[in-house]
Amino acid sequence: MEARDYAADDALRDGASVRIRAIRADDKARLEAFHQRLSPESVYFRFFEYKQALSPQDLRYLTEVDFDRRVALVATLAADPDAPIVGVARFDVLPGPDHAPVRAELGIVVEDAQQNRGIGTVLLKHLLGLAHAKGVAQIVAEVLPQNTRMLELVAGSGVPVRQTLDEGVIQLIL
Repeated sequence: MEARDYAADDALRDGASVRIRAIRADDKARLEAFHQRLSPESVYFRFFEYKQALSPQDLRYLTEVDFDRRVALVATLAADPDAPIVGVARFDVLPGPDHAPVRAELGIVVEDAQQNRGIGTVLLKHLLGLAHAKGVAQIVAEVLPQNTRMLELVAGSGVPVRQTLDEGVIQLIL
């Protein structure tokens, strides 16, 4: 299945069903509504700055991806294509020298009210599958040390992880 057409159902820790699907250009309003439900802390952990709202440019960048160099998935709690977004995971391929292993940067955020249910874990699993299919050899995530949920998510992924600390930011290399 092409990444741009990706859709799969999975189960959360509590047995509830979650739909993981490719983000679409028409998700702009759903993504903005999702962003508005995030706590200031969750926004800061994701973007390393507080954004009260996503600009039209942000929304275009986040929803209009090429599914080659930039891939994004969303999680919803219903199969309905218009269901509210409760989580987002993405990777962006990083530039590198020719013939070097392909590396990509990871970003994941889950709506505060839905955290601790396994949505991030499911998103990460599906995103890693797509990254592997695209030939991505390493995924890099920059995480603030206070973002214990993201650190625990990656540590519990079952994927070997290396950590470095640079200027107060933890770099996780999966």
